[in-house]
Amino acid sequence: MSPAMYLVLALVLLPAALFALARAFELVPAGRIDASRRIAGSQRPGAGSDGAGGLSGEQASLGLWRGVASAKSLTTMERNLAVAGKSVGAVRTQLKIKVFAPLLVALLGLSVASGSSSPMIWIALLIGIVVAYRYPDIYCSSRATEQKAAMVASLPDVLDQLTIAIDAGMSFEAAFARVGATHRGPLGPQIMRTVQDMAVGMPRREAYLALAERNDIDDLSQLMRSLVQAEEFGVPISQVVRLLGDEMRDKRRQRAAAKAQTVPLKLMFPMMTCLLPVLFIILLTPAVLGLSKSL
Repeated sequence: MSPAMYLVLALVLLPAALFALARAFELVPAGRIDASRRIAGSQRPGAGSDGAGGLSGEQASLGLWRGVASAKSLTTMERNLAVAGKSVGAVRTQLKIKVFAPLLVALLGLSVASGSSSPMIWIALLIGIVVAYRYPDIYCSSRATEQKAAMVASLPDVLDQLTIAIDAGMSFEAAFARVGATHRGPLGPQIMRTVQDMAVGMPRREAYLALAERNDIDDLSQLMRSLVQAEEFGVPISQVVRLLGDEMRDKRRQRAAAKAQTVPLKLMFPMMTCLLPVLFIILLTPAVLGLSKSL
């Protein structure tokens, strides 16, 4: 088998091996998170310190697994996993994947490369090991980006549900918990996590700000800051929620219009590379054939 075929085979088998590792380590959605365990380590995400370089409670519980990635990478990983809706122990799981996936690729690659003297095999093996180490971070980052986009799109609907529940006579806390339990989008688990934080003793203001901090979404941060300010200054929360719902619905409409304006630009390259050559062939072939016959 040629080195190119070995390279193609490695690129095909690598995603399958990484997916199998992820399933083996059960990197599953969080569902109802154990809030008391999380609060015990830190009152706010990333704010707790155990004396080991300012690590959060979750990072401090990793033990020797902390050596797999830097503190900055661990913080980014923890944030992305929280946004992606993964459980509290998912950081440890991802670190295990970052260790065992390159080892698996190295073992598989060495069994193939040991019988070949081509340098392409060893280059492909090194690339495979690097990709196996970086793949969990890239995957979680892309999932977090998708979840953020879904949260931004569903936030006006969540505010509408909150407005309806408050107008029906429910308190804001009860309406907030009900929307978190019934909402099927990615904001539902995040709201339930905030409700659980308050249930185990976190102050309401801290819980709201923690929700905005761990998701890093401008619209959600604006909502949480407005709720905190409304509570501090005695402004009716129903009025704040209704006004923010109207504003964010307008923002969603503007974002959709801006995205629609970029569609012609995105279609230009496929049309020029796929459609226009075929069109030229269809239109020019009869003329070329007629010209060749006349000559």
